[in-house]
Amino acid sequence: MAFVQFSKVSLSFGDKKILDNVSVNLKTGTKAALTGANGAGKSTLIKIMAGLQEPDGGERIAQKDARIVYLPQSGLTHSGSTLIEEADRAFEYGYKIQEEIDSIGEALKSNPSNSAELLEKHAALLARLEDSGWYRRDAFAESVLLGLGFSRADFAKMTDEFSGGWQMRIALAKALMQGPDILLLDEPTNYLDIEARDWLESFLQNFKGGFLLVSHDRYFLDVTINEVYELFNGELKRYPGNYSHYEKVRESELKTLLAEYQKQQEEIAHLQSFIDRFGYKATKAVQAQSRQKMLDKIVPIEIPESLKKIHFKFPPQRHHKKLRRRDERFGQARLAIGKR
Repeated sequence: MAFVQFSKVSLSFGDKKILDNVSVNLKTGTKAALTGANGAGKSTLIKIMAGLQEPDGGERIAQKDARIVYLPQSGLTHSGSTLIEEADRAFEYGYKIQEEIDSIGEALKSNPSNSAELLEKHAALLARLEDSGWYRRDAFAESVLLGLGFSRADFAKMTDEFSGGWQMRIALAKALMQGPDILLLDEPTNYLDIEARDWLESFLQNFKGGFLLVSHDRYFLDVTINEVYELFNGELKRYPGNYSHYEKVRESELKTLLAEYQKQQEEIAHLQSFIDRFGYKATKAVQAQSRQKMLDKIVPIEIPESLKKIHFKFPPQRHHKKLRRRDERFGQARLAIGKR
């Protein structure tokens, strides 16, 4: 079973802590979503998982030869080859294994005395190549490209001819065709129509490896994942179940959190009011200092910005007699016109 484990990963940008001792284990069979508010650090965490960004601290342990493939949500382009040639580059892993197999074959010819060890390695590489789908790569490439909305006529087109959205479909196709052990997808449905999205849902449902998705498409997540990781205030928490179940559980948690937050805010306001009122009075100085110490010990409860209510206070409506009489006359005039 392939796996990659991240333990106590931390990262800060200036004074802002993005990741705070985050731990997660991705393995064969993982079907997970990564969620959190905008700016929570989802893309940063997924880049660290992909090995594209170094954290400030923490440990990464991966099974030997485990392959992790990452697809960003935008920015990838392709040029200088046909679509089918570009797709074939997704099988670079297999080409490298084949080169190693050929190299062992040459070594066996020139050094038969060491044949036992070389034959064992040769057999292991052949098994890896078979498991990677190497011998079925042409049919697999065609299936993926057609599933993501390309036509057979597109296969011979130069990749330069495809627009930005289709460029990302090419990138998604290549990510899927690499046959990774762990697949990291950041908003993979952004550029897909309904048919392509349905195909991707089916692909992920049958995917043998593990994957982690970032997506705002609730239905897409519901039918593809069975656990959710939420990044909130730098901490990562796991919720078993599909996305709808996560939302129900999280809604209940947030209600409790909001009640605790409001209670704490009232306590802070009460203490601060006493300090502001009596802090400079000699007779109340000891009590004010005591309350200041209590205030300093309070660990602020953090809540999502969306839960912080905005209160509007409007002046009471004033009904003047002159305005009422004017409205009455206006109403009578409209009635008279209507009778004519």
